[in-house]
Amino acid sequence: MQLDTWLRPLILLMILAFGSSAAETKKNAAPTPAPRVDFSRKIHLRSQEQYWLNKVQQRPLTRKILTQSIELARAYYLNHQNPEGNFVYLRDLIADRAKEDDSQIRQAGAIWGLSCLNRDRHTDATRHAIVRGIDFWFRCSQPLKCGLIGPVYPGDDEIKTGTVALVSLAIIELWRGQEEYLTGLGRGLYSAWLDTYLTYLQGMEMDNGSWASSYAVTANQRDGTSSPYYDGETLLAYCKAARYMDHKELIPKIERIAPLLAERYTIQAWRSDPDSDDCKGFFQWGCMAFAEYVEADWEHADLVGDAALALAWWQIHLHEVETRRGNTGYAVEGLLGAYRVARARGDHAAMQSIRQVCERLLSKLISWQIGGPLARYNPFLRTLRTPEDAKGGIMSTQNSGLIRIDIVQHQVHAMLMALKLFYPE
Repeated sequence: MQLDTWLRPLILLMILAFGSSAAETKKNAAPTPAPRVDFSRKIHLRSQEQYWLNKVQQRPLTRKILTQSIELARAYYLNHQNPEGNFVYLRDLIADRAKEDDSQIRQAGAIWGLSCLNRDRHTDATRHAIVRGIDFWFRCSQPLKCGLIGPVYPGDDEIKTGTVALVSLAIIELWRGQEEYLTGLGRGLYSAWLDTYLTYLQGMEMDNGSWASSYAVTANQRDGTSSPYYDGETLLAYCKAARYMDHKELIPKIERIAPLLAERYTIQAWRSDPDSDDCKGFFQWGCMAFAEYVEADWEHADLVGDAALALAWWQIHLHEVETRRGNTGYAVEGLLGAYRVARARGDHAAMQSIRQVCERLLSKLISWQIGGPLARYNPFLRTLRTPEDAKGGIMSTQNSGLIRIDIVQHQVHAMLMALKLFYPE
């Protein structure tokens, strides 16, 4: 008891002494520096989501970027044409091999896209590839039991109407880009084949303004249903044939069909589904066809032009194209068709809005190109080792590693359109 009484004051004294020493040490220590103002400002800015959204949107899009990307895509195109004239359909960069898959409609679209490239940025190698590619379709063509002649893709027993429309478009664009270089024999050859394919397409017309989606070769039977994709592709082929190949006999058909399709794939489609798949399928082809229609100033051009702009605002604001994960090069084609309509009308506000969306989309999509000028913005491509001959290929998503020939086609054509409309020489 006496020991406890003696120790308590001693322990208390020691505690007080230690506390005083610690306080003195703390008092003499250097003060904690305040966070640097520069760092505080920068990290606060980066804590806001909008900063990062702006960074994504600030990727440059210039004439130089577009031309570099187009030329790389040309190299991919030419490196992936088969000896027969069609193309390697799908390449898997992760597995480093071509996949066994194919599609007649996408193969036809590929030769059309390359024909557009040759039209705007001609090279001898591209012309040779176009001639070989179109000749592939000539060699596939055969007389049919219905009395028409159409291209039958190897391994298929049906002809997709969109296939014939796209091959027709390829011939038209070859003519537009090379007419002065074609011999009389060449002009006769391509004119005759275009006439043959247009005759086939007219044989597929339906009373409601659409075209039968396909023809079964062996059964000699055309499908009783239509396709929004093929409707748009065929309307575009008719419009271009009338404007650039002197097929004036098609104009009355175009003036009857275009308003019908405009109503079906806008007001009628939205009535049953505001985010209609039919509207999406028709969108880019319809808008490009409507641009040809408005520029030609055919009857009901105001109505058709309204439909093109309505489709553009639908694509941007309701379908929300900028949020889509897949490659949206096809949508840029359609939006630039609507841009042409706005330009023809002198609607500068619409032109500005559409241009901004197209530039953002193209900036993003070019970063999906193997070895492309914006590939450094794509974390997936920064770590992916790719064969030399894959350079210029364009992926179906940001990190899929899959290059499909129709994806390359749509994006190349969209970039060609943007180059002509936004950065004219």
